[in-house]
Amino acid sequence: MKTDDLNFREMYRQICLLSGEEIFDEVNLKDIFDFPPEEKLNGFLTYCHTDFDGALFFEILAGTLEQAGKIKTFPGSYKKNVRLKRGAVGDCEIKIVTGEYSIPFRDKIQMINDEFDVDDRKEKTRFVKSVDSLRHPDYPDDVQVFFFAENLNPEPAWLRCEKIDGNIFTGTLLTELNQDFGFKIGDEVKFGTAEFNGEIICVAGSKDFSGSED
Repeated sequence: MKTDDLNFREMYRQICLLSGEEIFDEVNLKDIFDFPPEEKLNGFLTYCHTDFDGALFFEILAGTLEQAGKIKTFPGSYKKNVRLKRGAVGDCEIKIVTGEYSIPFRDKIQMINDEFDVDDRKEKTRFVKSVDSLRHPDYPDDVQVFFFAENLNPEPAWLRCEKIDGNIFTGTLLTELNQDFGFKIGDEVKFGTAEFNGEIICVAGSKDFSGSED
């Protein structure tokens, strides 16, 4: 299975085994190990999280050699951090191997969780499945929202989810709108979901309609 075939929640906060030639094009072993192993690796054990910009990434914990269904690990240096964005490893093979493989790396995993901790309100938005088809594949907090207002044409834009209250999301506008809906980049926007031609879309209105203050 390819990384691009999985929903981000299937990988998020999981130990993921990545393999394939593509990943070795993205990695310099000297950036992971103080002394690279002599054996030829065929994968990497990674931990999946999101960074400060909301980008999904895989932090390399160890090199791996998988043979006959068994995985031999070669832990990387705790002093070095190699983080691969999802977009760079989308064609790599992936296996979720959380469980016994997380035990030797629990301290480093906790360090990553602490470094990129988000508040509970944002975390809650990551588990709303109804907007999954509208999420950016590499930035799961970012969703495409259509703006509607009288005398204006519908216009799509990207918003970063910050919280949800009932069925209403609050997000930060990331892209400039071409028409005057009353918002600029960085503004807080409230939006919800609606069905259109049998599909779910995210919708927002003018500034007054959304409930934001002038």
